[in-house]
Amino acid sequence: MNEPNSPASARTRSERTQFFARSALIMAAIVVLSFPVTYYYPVATGTDNFDTLHHVHGLACFAWFGVYVWQTRLVARGQIARHREIGLTGFALTGVMIPLGFWMAQRAAQRRLGTSEHPFEFTWYNLVDISSFAVSMLAAIVLVTRHKEWHRRFAYVAALCLVGPAATRWTLRIPGLDPIMLDIVSYVVMYPFLIALAMFDWRTLRKLHPATLTCIAILVPLQLSSVWIARSSWWNAIAPGLIGPP
Repeated sequence: MNEPNSPASARTRSERTQFFARSALIMAAIVVLSFPVTYYYPVATGTDNFDTLHHVHGLACFAWFGVYVWQTRLVARGQIARHREIGLTGFALTGVMIPLGFWMAQRAAQRRLGTSEHPFEFTWYNLVDISSFAVSMLAAIVLVTRHKEWHRRFAYVAALCLVGPAATRWTLRIPGLDPIMLDIVSYVVMYPFLIALAMFDWRTLRKLHPATLTCIAILVPLQLSSVWIARSSWWNAIAPGLIGPP
């Protein structure tokens, strides 16, 4: 066993922090590069009308990822005190992101009422994404003080819950695309990160961390079942009452 302050122990700690820092940069790059067709270009050219909610939601999302990248870099550099100070900003942005996410899901469903045969099918995916983000981040916040390894992994998975939906923006403008394809695109982006986390655990711990197992056990079955739930008669029967009038 390595001594707490031995060179081997220091290398292990560095490897752990660098993994999350590098992953955060890759996730942030995917998010930033996911919106040229559906947001950057329409805003720049005025070819689409976005209301204030869209802009606020986008700003909050980008800001959250900016803070997440910053936080992981601070830990990688050993600036733990600064990390804790900035953490309050991340917690505040999380508190903004959650209601905005549910509000955006509601508004999107209302816009589809007159243009889609199944307006609430996408809504299920939206609610799964924002609920998964909310649960993961709330768990990360609760565990931040005494269980830092749990905290890191739940924050990592929370970020993934934003990365997957963002990546689907490249396919949203394809006419007649089945919602299942959007789901597949999201999984293709997210699951390599989950696999990388599991491999990282095995390499550094020789086992899967309980937080990693918990996230995989909840997230994967929930997402894979979404294809059937989103198209189920019971979901489409109760969704109008949840979404509210247009």
